[in-house]
Amino acid sequence: MAKRKQYDDDDGRTVVDMSGVENPHSLFMPRFPKKEKPKGEEITPEDRPWENFEMSKGERRSFVLGAMSASALIAFIFIAVFGIAIAILFFLAGR
Repeated sequence: MAKRKQYDDDDGRTVVDMSGVENPHSLFMPRFPKKEKPKGEEITPEDRPWENFEMSKGERRSFVLGAMSASALIAFIFIAVFGIAIAILFFLAGR
């Protein structure tokens, strides 16, 4: 059995009780405590109408195309701004 080091300034007090810590927290796979439902309150489907929302194929397609066109517009703006910045740097460095 390994001997524990004795420090001169150690008075034996416990600053933080670590007995309840089982495993160290992982940054890649965090574990969150389970949320308990409040007693007496039940969640009804009327409280969450977005879960029972039915869409047709045409509606789903238009939602997806709308989201993709919005993201393509944002990407185009970023590319244009970086292109202009590179052009300005290119012309300033050419002097």
